[in-house]
Amino acid sequence: MAKSNIFVLVLVTFIVASCSSKTVITSNLRHPYAMCEYDGGILISNFGGDAVDYNNTKATGFVTYYKNGSNRVVIPAGNGLYSPKGMAVKESFLFVADVNKIVVFDLDGYKKVDEIEFPQGDAFVGDLLVMGNALFASVANYDRIYLLDITVPRQIDHTSLLEYVELPCPSTLKLMGEYILVSSNSFGKADREDKIIHIIDDLGNPSIRPIIHEHGDYQGLAFSPNKTRLIFCNQERNGYIGNLVFENGEYSYEQLTDDKSLLNSLLILDGKMYICDLLNSKIYIKELIEFDNFSGIIKTD
Repeated sequence: MAKSNIFVLVLVTFIVASCSSKTVITSNLRHPYAMCEYDGGILISNFGGDAVDYNNTKATGFVTYYKNGSNRVVIPAGNGLYSPKGMAVKESFLFVADVNKIVVFDLDGYKKVDEIEFPQGDAFVGDLLVMGNALFASVANYDRIYLLDITVPRQIDHTSLLEYVELPCPSTLKLMGEYILVSSNSFGKADREDKIIHIIDDLGNPSIRPIIHEHGDYQGLAFSPNKTRLIFCNQERNGYIGNLVFENGEYSYEQLTDDKSLLNSLLILDGKMYICDLLNSKIYIKELIEFDNFSGIIKTD
């Protein structure tokens, strides 16, 4: 038996199987970009508008909340969101990355309470991550991650926004213990060989190393339930979900949809994986099932 086959047989892995109930969310979605867990449900940022526009100049962006099979609009268009992207929650406050700023909403009533602009004015803010009283923000076109003090979310000191670390085209941010994983995505603006997935090892004195060396436009990071694998999207492989084993760095791809999809973000909640299709205004729902001996990560009907 080949060495690679023996390796597959001894791994503790998982597959994604089709749900027996509802498998696709389409209601009240219009170019959904990112998802954020909140109060047993999922907040979903939507670009709105007629086409995918990462830098919309019209306030067509909105946020929906999915729970118990229902997806309702909680922040309607026209409330200061243009192309809302990554989100994060601290206490009862929602932080939304939107073009060149961070917009803050009070989730008790979903009212806008603040807006932190990046000084250069042309920032492409892609994702947000809360860790304690700090908010990390990725800015792809500056090749930097920024840090903001959110100790008091309702009274944020805008001057506390500082550069944290430099790395190529940072997009999705994912916390893993005391580490941060960062996907690189140039969103079609640059063809660079350093668009990969990195890990920041020491958050106090950040050092960066790659965990995937293959060039791509990576987006959407999630962990398998047993935390042994990283699941991700690579928009240079439309319709596929990637799967990396932390133990040895080996990874593979499994097809989820056809190549007319633009899979953008992932979220695992209550034994299910939610996958945003930005282009087709859908969110796929797949069951997660753990197995001792199985090579694939996706199983479809």
